[in-house]
Amino acid sequence: MGSPPHRDIRPSDDGGAAGTETGPHTPGASAVQNVSTNYGTVVAVQNVTDIQRLRGTPLPDHWIESRLRPYLPDGETTKAIDALLVAYRVAVIHAGAGTGRYTTALHTLIHQSVKAIRQVRREPSEGVDLEGLRDEDTGWILDLRDEEETLRPGFGFHLREVEDHLRTMRSFVVVVTHPDTWAPVAGEATELAHPLAPPDALSVLRAHLQCRQPPIAELDRWLATDAITQPLNRAAPAEAARWARIITTAIDLNDSTAEPKDLTDLVEAVVQSARNWRRTLCIWHTDNTNSAHRNYLLAAAALDGAPAATVYQAHTVLGEALGDTPQPTQGQHGPGIIELTSRIGAELGNDDRIRFLKPGYAEAVVDYFWVDRPHHVAAFTRWTAEQAATLHPDLGVPLAERVTQWATRYALSKQTFTVLRAIATHWAKSRHLQQHAQELLVAAAVDPAAGKRAREQYLAWAKAPDTDELTHPRHTPVVLKQVLAGALAQLGPAYPRIVLKRLSELAANTTDTAVANAVGDALTDLWDQPALQNTIRATLTTWFTAAQHHYTATARRAFLHLADRTAPDGTPLLLARDGSRPDAWALAGWRCALDDGATTHLQGAFNTWLNTALSHPRLQSAVMETFTEAVFCSDTDRTYLAPRFLALNHAAYGWEPARAAAQPTERTQLRDALVIALREADPTAPARLDHAPDTQ
Repeated sequence: MGSPPHRDIRPSDDGGAAGTETGPHTPGASAVQNVSTNYGTVVAVQNVTDIQRLRGTPLPDHWIESRLRPYLPDGETTKAIDALLVAYRVAVIHAGAGTGRYTTALHTLIHQSVKAIRQVRREPSEGVDLEGLRDEDTGWILDLRDEEETLRPGFGFHLREVEDHLRTMRSFVVVVTHPDTWAPVAGEATELAHPLAPPDALSVLRAHLQCRQPPIAELDRWLATDAITQPLNRAAPAEAARWARIITTAIDLNDSTAEPKDLTDLVEAVVQSARNWRRTLCIWHTDNTNSAHRNYLLAAAALDGAPAATVYQAHTVLGEALGDTPQPTQGQHGPGIIELTSRIGAELGNDDRIRFLKPGYAEAVVDYFWVDRPHHVAAFTRWTAEQAATLHPDLGVPLAERVTQWATRYALSKQTFTVLRAIATHWAKSRHLQQHAQELLVAAAVDPAAGKRAREQYLAWAKAPDTDELTHPRHTPVVLKQVLAGALAQLGPAYPRIVLKRLSELAANTTDTAVANAVGDALTDLWDQPALQNTIRATLTTWFTAAQHHYTATARRAFLHLADRTAPDGTPLLLARDGSRPDAWALAGWRCALDDGATTHLQGAFNTWLNTALSHPRLQSAVMETFTEAVFCSDTDRTYLAPRFLALNHAAYGWEPARAAAQPTERTQLRDALVIALREADPTAPARLDHAPDTQ
């Protein structure tokens, strides 16, 4: 039987259970997750969920329910916070990390029977204006758990002053933060604060385990075992939740095997898993110095659940990638699959697939390798990229998913982005894995604990010069910059201004056309956020006429995407709606776009505008004047630029080609009218004779 997939929340997701969280102040958080067959949905779906939460989308009922299912409500806490909300419409829950601040906020707002619960949309270090919350009958959570969060003087006063507004809106605000963050402004709103006392860790453990279905047969024995209870003495609830996930996974895996272990062996496995199997793996590596055996262990861990033949072939390729000299074998010399699988402590199932039936063991093996052999990280990531790209999707995609999650947690726990960068870079080079590379970068950026450091890393990568060398220590590979632009586009709804800053730096520090195009695509995606449109307009306006090619290339790409987009009635979004004079910003964009000559993107946008001129006569003059004005250098410099004329002439005949002996149509008449108008706009062109034929 195969090991059951165990879907776990992100280790840094505060929305835990039993009043627990793991967040920015939580040391050494580690989750157990076994992704067997998910076909690329796990990380992508989690990223979307996190981004929707950060942008203030109403939290789904099923999401809230999953966080609160094992929650341990405390009557006194609930009563105290309820009283604050009734009196002031605002409550501040402050406590250390891992104590359940966020889940307590969820429980409290559910208790108020509001129509929706949402998180206040706010970028890090941005000011707070709660009077801007206009949704009625809403419970708002203001998440200020980041360890580097600072509250400006007057924040406490603002919380007190917003009461009337919230009462009018029939809404509430619950602030969740750390005592150190709250302390500087605590004196401004002492009456609003509630210090949260965390529940007992063993009670949290029981609550989590009681939620498992089917029920745990020997739950009381688990909870009476010293090896389980002693590490949780005086532990934070989040640590108890982590142990509960490990226990649940161990039981799930044990239920899937034909030879289940007894409770004593299971407890030992849970204890070792909680310690990341480090001592066990150290002993194993000390006893097994044969490189081929170690490669087999590493390959089996990365490909957990794959067919034995695939793992065997992959471990040979891995050895070559790591620089091992292959040992020629003859006949049946050397260990075979069964012996190797037994040696690494895995199980070869009746379906001839290799699995580790120890909680968190596969991830621990890879983690051990990353720590033990840092000089081989690049080679290993190249191998994962090759395997994920060449294997059948039911093997390659789960491999990419597993490594994405492992690398994110490794970056969180080790406070280093070396491994994450290496994986993203090598995956970016593979057409099949570029989306996974983006998802890896997004996953790290939205993590409540590692997110800020990840976003700072991305800024440094954006500012660094281009390089084609994938392992350059200071410059950023262009393939990494391309997927970074794509990741930033996904992050835009959550961190619009942070994203725009990094996209600007990418555009400013590249000479690569593909990077410039990727930035242009990302800016197009950000355009859909009304609050950013003016900023994007101003940014692109500067780039339209910049001396550096990478700026104009980026601006051109973004503009043509926008110029090709239409309103519900089919007319271009950038066209002046009243059909009068051309929109000044759109005109500047067309001038920049035409400087690159004829391209497929230019033709597509041009076709959209000419189709509008044909189907909406009232807008025809605005379209025609936009193009006839675009041939001039600028509004103030009336130099007629022949290359722009040629680009427009080419586009006009691309929209409606000339056909021999064809009868005039509305399309040919519009095309000819534009071409004639462009020629007549040239001050050096001879005047048209009065008897010259008119196409109108």
